[in-house]
Amino acid sequence: MEQIVGEQENEQRSRRSVEAAFNIAVLDKTSVQIAKLLSEEAFSGLYRGEGNIIFAVQEDEVQSVLQLTSCIAAMRRNPRKGEKCLLSMADIERVGINRISLAATKVQYRQKGYMSRLMLGSLEYQQQMKIPFCFVESGNKSFWEHFGFGYIYDKPQYGLNTELISQEALQQAIEGDLIPLPNSDAFLHVTDCNSVLSLAHFVNANLCKRYGLFIIRSALYFEHFQRELEGVGGNLFEIVENGKIKGYFAYRGDLGIREAVFADEADRERFLCVKGKKKPAVMARIVNLSEMMRHISGNGKITVAIKLTDPVLQSNNGVFLWYIDKKGSHMERVEQRSNDIGASARPEVTTTIGEFTAFIFEYIQLKQNAKFDSIYLSGPVWMNERY
Repeated sequence: MEQIVGEQENEQRSRRSVEAAFNIAVLDKTSVQIAKLLSEEAFSGLYRGEGNIIFAVQEDEVQSVLQLTSCIAAMRRNPRKGEKCLLSMADIERVGINRISLAATKVQYRQKGYMSRLMLGSLEYQQQMKIPFCFVESGNKSFWEHFGFGYIYDKPQYGLNTELISQEALQQAIEGDLIPLPNSDAFLHVTDCNSVLSLAHFVNANLCKRYGLFIIRSALYFEHFQRELEGVGGNLFEIVENGKIKGYFAYRGDLGIREAVFADEADRERFLCVKGKKKPAVMARIVNLSEMMRHISGNGKITVAIKLTDPVLQSNNGVFLWYIDKKGSHMERVEQRSNDIGASARPEVTTTIGEFTAFIFEYIQLKQNAKFDSIYLSGPVWMNERY
């Protein structure tokens, strides 16, 4: 109980310091302003939730808002338990992170720097709260790069193989039928309220086999997702064989497939078809460097001299010695009191915080050599979040 009270007091102190430093308001679900914001068309993406925090610029009215939604990420534990074993949920760590679920300014208040204040304040708040990284789904590369974000995930584009799954079959499944699929022992059906939990288990179990980072799905997530899809003429569809799920896809009516997860990629290729190239979809940035490095380990003891540039958080700026071993890693800043830096501290790599984030999640390479190849990274990434 004392620990919980202490964490709440620390959180309140962080809110007050950010509000004072950036002249913004930090709201949570208990704030009376939230009810008013939910009814404003300019902020239609806001929603009330236990894990949501809203940063706002407000004078006579709220002019600009940024919403953080807390998530539990699954990050691969390296080295994993039993190198010869198949990956499972026992091989991941559950890490609390944030998604920027809304960033919006009323039209008449744009180009005044309000969103920049919110971005700076929200990143400082997360730094103080020891959030390792945050992410956002956006195609506005230049805006987010300005605040230290870099792409970490390209989203695939899928369509139905209509020779096997027709529109008529989808509609029959929505009406409650169990639809046999051609040239197969598999059936198509819609996820019901009794199977959302088993669907969540299926998705999590299969994502952890292939990816070093994903957001853990829950039954509640899929309940929300299903209601949204139903509103646009779609639904959650499962392909089952002999009572076991072979795969699932979220269909959005005329908008196509939102996401798909299959136990066997051959089945995904059979029932779905690729529609075009993958598109850069998710950007992220490390916020609390110390907290993030705890989750990165290596094959033996490794030391890397690295220079990081962070346009927002000064604590992430500078030359560091990155010490890595099998238990984790940490960085120590090299004080540059003169131009004469020891050989051990001369940067082997100079990079931005966004590029370093992309490297950690295996989206890009920083350098090819035996030392960097010995670092256990937390990729590849699978991200496609809604709630």
